[in-house]
Amino acid sequence: MGSAADWASVAVTLLLGVAGFAVARNINRDIRLKLTERRLAAYERLWAKFRVISPYDPPPDEAARATLRDALTDWYYKHGDGMLLQRVSREVYLQAKDNLTGALEELTPVAARERLAALDPVEQARQRGLLSQRQFSLLRTQLKSDLTMYGRPYGPPLSPEDRAFLAGCGVDLRAEPWSTAPATERPAVD
Repeated sequence: MGSAADWASVAVTLLLGVAGFAVARNINRDIRLKLTERRLAAYERLWAKFRVISPYDPPPDEAARATLRDALTDWYYKHGDGMLLQRVSREVYLQAKDNLTGALEELTPVAARERLAALDPVEQARQRGLLSQRQFSLLRTQLKSDLTMYGRPYGPPLSPEDRAFLAGCGVDLRAEPWSTAPATERPAVD
């Protein structure tokens, strides 16, 4: 059997270990809280940029989409806001941003590219704007999920095109808020 000094040493070591663990947990909690506060501020600044792509307004034309793309790029770098995006939200953000002005042959998902390619130029331009409105609506839903502000995705039920876009960005469609979103066979935009 050990001496009283040995037992005291073990007790002190255990006590210090538990105290160290508690301090580390509190530090990690404080870091997460500060990160969440910074992310919320960054997302608020990003959200303000989305006014020009509101689903309540006419679909944006090519010039409006190019202006928005530039504003989003500025947001990404200013204040370091882009680094605060969660991994999956970053993918949705980057893909939706690229789809604003990217070549038709590079649009994602492939189904959107094929659907738009079959249209006359005037209708193609309108549908391209509607596609951007829808993809940014999906992005807003994804951003809210980063802040655990769940709710049903806005707009029509998720179409196969929406699901392909989100899945291509790495979104887990079985997780909130997507798992509660009904699917439909109608086109993503109408």
